[in-house]
Amino acid sequence: MNISIFKKSLLLCILIASSLGLFAQAKLNMYIDYNRFLDHEGNTILLIDYEIPYRSLLFLAHNNAFFAQVEVEIQVANQDSVIYTHQVSDNIGISSKHDASSNVKSYLNRISFLMSEEHYDISFTATDLLSKNSFVWSFGVDALSPRSRISDLELNSRVYVDSSAYLEKFRRQGKVYEPTVSAILRRQYHENAHLYLEIYTPEEELGESQLLNLSLEQNGILIVDEYMDFIPTKPHESFTLKIPLTDLPAGKYQAWVSLQAREYQEDRDFEFVLSEEIETMLSIFNSPDDEYQLMRYFMASNMPANWDNMDIDTKRRHISNFWRNMAIATRMTETEVMDLINSRVEHANRFYSHLRPGWTTDMGRIYIRNGAPDDIEKGTSSDESRFVRKDYQIWKYHSGNRPVYIFIDIQMNNNYRLIYASGDDMEITNPDWLRYLGGDFDVSLLRN
Repeated sequence: MNISIFKKSLLLCILIASSLGLFAQAKLNMYIDYNRFLDHEGNTILLIDYEIPYRSLLFLAHNNAFFAQVEVEIQVANQDSVIYTHQVSDNIGISSKHDASSNVKSYLNRISFLMSEEHYDISFTATDLLSKNSFVWSFGVDALSPRSRISDLELNSRVYVDSSAYLEKFRRQGKVYEPTVSAILRRQYHENAHLYLEIYTPEEELGESQLLNLSLEQNGILIVDEYMDFIPTKPHESFTLKIPLTDLPAGKYQAWVSLQAREYQEDRDFEFVLSEEIETMLSIFNSPDDEYQLMRYFMASNMPANWDNMDIDTKRRHISNFWRNMAIATRMTETEVMDLINSRVEHANRFYSHLRPGWTTDMGRIYIRNGAPDDIEKGTSSDESRFVRKDYQIWKYHSGNRPVYIFIDIQMNNNYRLIYASGDDMEITNPDWLRYLGGDFDVSLLRN
């Protein structure tokens, strides 16, 4: 006897909908999947997993952390009659605001049901309480036959030992099985996929050899075809099949597991996408060391101390992370913030260069970090100054801490040096700044 039971490809339907822009109406982007297992009485246990990317949620800062809240409602019906409604409040917290825009970090949760009917019609609704964005999806589920020999196939990206309360719902025998609800595996983060399944064997067949067959197919070409003989010793046994991803071509896969016992065969299928994202390196300068100096204008003492010991790839990766964080902090895209800073670098090179690029001068540094000053006052130091008369400029900004800067052309060669700064903790005032200008300098000019 050959039985093929194919679980509805809910994940890939969602993936296709996402690629076609159908989430514009749902607004809250997320993924949902289900898997069915049998308990020892032959009843179907339905596990519904859902995954919400952090970047889809609106987080609110509170007590040095960031929080989002999602209300989930699952309505279970049979033959147009609602059997029951289940509600969940997901309080989601992150410690870093950068996680809110992460492409890989997300929130996972699982809801389980004992199926009392042969068929359920399920309506799933999730609402982000802060943004009011919502997600709605409906699907039907058939219970497994009590005589089924194999469960659904649960695709996991990681399996690891963990005894904490986090992800308690995903723990089996002391290990956390982290499901890939999106059905997207990223090669740079996952070396293996882990397929969890359960085998159900009648008492009279215990001790007899059975055969499991794992097959992966891409574009109609069989990529993986592996067999495993095993002898069941218990009516319920679990298996984890490891799928190495390193040598698999990127793309979409159709896959299935077949169980053969005596004259009986039963199949389960699953699908997944293996992505191989090309890492985008961001930079303004060709030289990572020049970019390091530029980054110091914004980060100062927070720069990595071991920069000189980094290889060039690590330096470029650090630079890319800097620009991504800048985009988050300024609420701009990476391109927008880099274009803005690059335009300031070009302005500094055009107007402040002298024997060295303008972006490396004191005026260039302040202009790149703060933009054009709101007020510029120009003057000449008095005869009472430390030196002969020198030209100076006072730059004032009216936003933020309303910083004020004094630059003086000490060598009278248009190379203005910063001697005074207020309202800017990243700059240092020369203790003798007033001697450069003269004792009769009008300090009221510094009011802002």
